[in-house]
Amino acid sequence: MIGTTVQRPFGSVADTLLRRVLAGVCSLMLLLMVALTCYTVVMRGVFNDPPFWGDTLTLFANIWFVMLAFPLSIRERSSIAMQAIHRYLPPRVVSALDLLWNLLFGGVALLLLVYGYRVAARIPGTYWELDNLPKSVPMMILPVTGLLTLVAVALVIREDWASIRRGGDHHEAPGASPG
Repeated sequence: MIGTTVQRPFGSVADTLLRRVLAGVCSLMLLLMVALTCYTVVMRGVFNDPPFWGDTLTLFANIWFVMLAFPLSIRERSSIAMQAIHRYLPPRVVSALDLLWNLLFGGVALLLLVYGYRVAARIPGTYWELDNLPKSVPMMILPVTGLLTLVAVALVIREDWASIRRGGDHHEAPGASPG
């Protein structure tokens, strides 16, 4: 139908955000870390004139990369958990452990969201080397990570629950359709 918009469910939009957009942002942060480090090293070693902002931006890119990779790893089910012992346990125990692990991730996400925002909003000062950027701006990665992690945890738990109700293996690939 021409001119008709198709509304996608929240899970589909969240998956796109977590899998594609977040992966792209993480890739950009990694590229920035490498480029800024190379630039700073060349300016310091060859020209003896390092940029005063280079190390600070590299540090921020590194922190943002790690923090944004956390919800992505949860959504992709590639976080390091207790998979080493899963092969020795019955499937029901593995399911219970996975649920517990994801609930713990959700708890960490809530802490990041609530207390991370409080810390970021209240941190005084500016970064003189970044044109007096308020210190609260880069710290906002804490509540952003908390929110994205909550979404990732909710999607993973929803998939596991749906798979268990279907009687399937809850360890299917994320977003995989049954049979």
